[in-house]
Amino acid sequence: MINISKVETWITKSELSDDGWSQIKNFLFVKLTTADDYEGWGEAFTLPTREKGVVQIIHDLITSLSNIDDLNPEIFHNEVKIIADGHRGIDFSAATSAIEMSLWDIKGKQENKPLYKVLSNNSKKEIPVYATIWSDKYKNNEEISSRAIELLNQGYGGIKIYPLQNRTIEEAKICVSKIRDGIGPKTPLMLDLACPKDPNIALKFAPLIKEFNPYWFEEPFEGEATSMLKKIKNETGLKIVTGERQFGVYHYIETLIAEAVDIFNPDIAGVGGIIDFLKIAELSNKKEVKVTPHCWNSMSIAASAMLHVCKSSPNTEMAEFFPEYIPHALKFSNTNFTISNGIIELDDKPGLGIDINIESLKNIASNYKESLINKN
Repeated sequence: MINISKVETWITKSELSDDGWSQIKNFLFVKLTTADDYEGWGEAFTLPTREKGVVQIIHDLITSLSNIDDLNPEIFHNEVKIIADGHRGIDFSAATSAIEMSLWDIKGKQENKPLYKVLSNNSKKEIPVYATIWSDKYKNNEEISSRAIELLNQGYGGIKIYPLQNRTIEEAKICVSKIRDGIGPKTPLMLDLACPKDPNIALKFAPLIKEFNPYWFEEPFEGEATSMLKKIKNETGLKIVTGERQFGVYHYIETLIAEAVDIFNPDIAGVGGIIDFLKIAELSNKKEVKVTPHCWNSMSIAASAMLHVCKSSPNTEMAEFFPEYIPHALKFSNTNFTISNGIIELDDKPGLGIDINIESLKNIASNYKESLINKN
């Protein structure tokens, strides 16, 4: 039984990564405490200026469901569908993702099992992992190439870059060529176009970079534009990836029906919850579409949830990591993974397996909110 007695939230301050590579975004963490003192941690996807709105949704949702004595993940999932009444958005889905994640953490701790063993009786042994190379500092080709080689030497199995960031199509081709030369012909190289406003950019760019054998072509256009994604998929012949900006299940169903993508990348902290994520993976598997979680979140709580779903679902492909976020996470939490030879191994601690140092978290938090749940 999961009887919630308290909900707490923290928003961390944005800060420059220890290596100076990029500005680390704000993270939003939630802790649920039960009447019998189990603690569950979750994390919500954040966007600028909207974090406090998500915090309020989290607290209001828990308060509105305070009459439920056993708020397990399945009951919560069903109740919030009723509350949403068909009017979901990314902020609401980020809030429900964080709460459901916390509930799963509690359930794993109550059963004394790592979450992946709660979610599946037939978990995978290995999780491939790739490194995302993103920086708001607009790094040049040489810097990106050097970083890619460095990350491969650290054990990551693939590299994702943003070739169109601050570049023309022609300059982006040179960037891709430079990175491919640096990492060699066999290392998976993922290209993220970050939703250009004009779909013709993707259509013009694709033939220029085909010779460099990109593993996938991520967000060549807005994910809601299913017909355009299908056109890009058919005309380029590249593996199309989308889904990080979408939530719930129905959009993914429509995209599968349209045969518009090859890989989905729903954000583990924004899609709505682990139950929705696993349903998307199940439906995608029937259409031979892979699922690779998006994780532009901390490399602590959300990353752990990503690893557990990767390990428990047969249709997940790779885990996404932002390497410069790991030292930031270590300022307030442990790590529960090791990376080597392109594979990430997950510890077998109960629940999500993440321990948070509250005092350290407070030192980097810009906002804290606590709600005590009154059952009367």
